[in-house]
This record gives sequence, C-alpha cells and structure tokens, in this order.
Amino acid sequence: MTYLIVLGFYFAALFVIGFASRRSMGVPALALTAGAILAKLWTENLTPIVAQAGVVIIQPPLTSLVGITLTLVPALIILARAPKVTSHHHSIFGSFVFAVLGVMLTYGAFSNAVVMDEGSSNIVMEMLKYEQIIITVAIVLAFAEILFYKTPHPYAMKNKK
Repeated sequence: MTYLIVLGFYFAALFVIGFASRRSMGVPALALTAGAILAKLWTENLTPIVAQAGVVIIQPPLTSLVGITLTLVPALIILARAPKVTSHHHSIFGSFVFAVLGVMLTYGAFSNAVVMDEGSSNIVMEMLKYEQIIITVAIVLAFAEILFYKTPHPYAMKNKK
C-alpha cells in the first residue's frame, strides 16, 4: 500500500499545482503530452550528461528523475502562460484531468523510482489495463477545453472578485 500512498501524493501534488494556479488546463495538459514524447526521445541521452554535471542520486534512479522532469517541465512552463479561469468547477475538473494525465504519462519513470509492494501490484495492474483509454480521454478533454472554453473578458473577471 505504500506505493499507492506515494502515487496518491504525487497525484495530489499535480492536482494542487493545477488548482492553485487557477489556469485553464487544456494547453498545459497537451504540454504534458509533448513532454512525455521529449522524455521518451531524450531521457537515455540526457541522463549521462546530468550525471557528468555532478548530480549523483542512487535512489530513485537518475533516469527516472530525468524522465519525470522532461515530462513535467514543459507543462509547468506553459501553465504560467495559460489563461485564467473564473469558475471553481472548471478549475477542479481541469486540474483533475491534468493530474490524471500527468500520473499516467510519467507512470513508467515513477514505477522505476518507487518500489511496488504486493498489495499495490494488483490494483496498479488493473489500472494499467485501461492506460490507453485514460490517456486518450484526457487528451480529448484537453482538446475540447481548448476548442470550447472562452476566456472571460477582463471586466468580467474584475466584477467576479
């Protein structure tokens, strides 16, 4: 169960980052997807460079940290520039989608960094059966938010305060 607790804290951290920013999560969610592609392409090549720069980490493996960093950094950069949302419901839903997508895209690197116990193994294996569907739905929801969300006018945001 320790693995699930750590995974839950990771999910909660991504959710809180998204919710606290009060930003639209469509573009940052797609940046997570772009970051996952960058991580897949560059983790093996960048890990020795990071190790030569003097970063020595035994547990978790440096490869896992580089992969997670390459996935999350583009989304966090874009998050600062995303439009603000006025609705708490929109912010909660967008943050939930962002956190789910972040966990699912970094799951491989995360599972190398945290040791999975027997109790967590069954639950995680059941979740991984639906990995492709979960990622696809999250990406489609991110696209839908970008297509259909209209940024409120500045005077409307002032009147809400």
